[in-house]
Amino acid sequence: MDDVKKRQVYCKTCNVRTEAQVVATHVKSQLANPGGDPVDSPYYVTVYEFAVCSGCEEPFLFEYDYIEVPGEFSAPQGERMLYPDHDVFPGKGVPETVRRAQQDAVRSYAAGLYEPCVIMCRKCIEAMCHELGETKGSLHKRLLALRDQQKIDSKLIIWLDGLRTIGNDAAHDLDAQIDKSDALDSLHFVEAVLMYVFSLNTRYDEFQSRRARSK
Repeated sequence: MDDVKKRQVYCKTCNVRTEAQVVATHVKSQLANPGGDPVDSPYYVTVYEFAVCSGCEEPFLFEYDYIEVPGEFSAPQGERMLYPDHDVFPGKGVPETVRRAQQDAVRSYAAGLYEPCVIMCRKCIEAMCHELGETKGSLHKRLLALRDQQKIDSKLIIWLDGLRTIGNDAAHDLDAQIDKSDALDSLHFVEAVLMYVFSLNTRYDEFQSRRARSK
C-alpha cells in the first residue's frame, strides 16, 4: 500500500490538515490542434483524481491540466480542487470592520481555536451594531434598539442573542466548554445574519437598478 497516491488537504469535517488517498483517476485528452498529427502534436490533458480523507473518508475531487507531447514532454498548466468548494463567505455589501471580524473568526476555526472563534463571532455582531448606528449600551440593548428601528427583525434577535451569550461564555466563563460544533454553528449563524442584514439589501438594490435600466 506504500505506492498509493496521496494528497495533502484541509478536511473541514476533521478540521485538520491531513492526507487524502487517491482512489480513482480519470484522464481526458484532446489534440491541441485539431487535425494535427496524433503522434507528434501536443495534447491538452486533464486529469481528474477522486480522493478520500484518511480520517473520515470525506470525498475530494481534484483537476490537473497539462500540455504534453506523448513520450516527449508534459508541462503542468494548473490545478484546482473541484470539490468541496472553498467555503468563502462572499459578503457583498458587508462593511470592512464587520468583514475583518468574520474573517478572523474563520481563521480561528481553521486553526482549531474554537473559543477565539466564537469570541470573534460576537465581535462581528458588535461591529455590525456599530455600522448600523448603535454604539452605546450593552450589546443586548443595542440589538433591541436595532430591532425597534426595524433594521433587524425579531427572528434575528434570537440568533444574535445566542451568539452574544456563547461569546460571553467563551470570554468570561472559565468552566465553559466550547467545542468544534459550537464554533461552526456560530460561524454559520453569523454568515446568515450578515447575508440578511447587508448582502441581500445590496443585491436587491442592484437587481432593481438593473431592471430599471432594462426598461
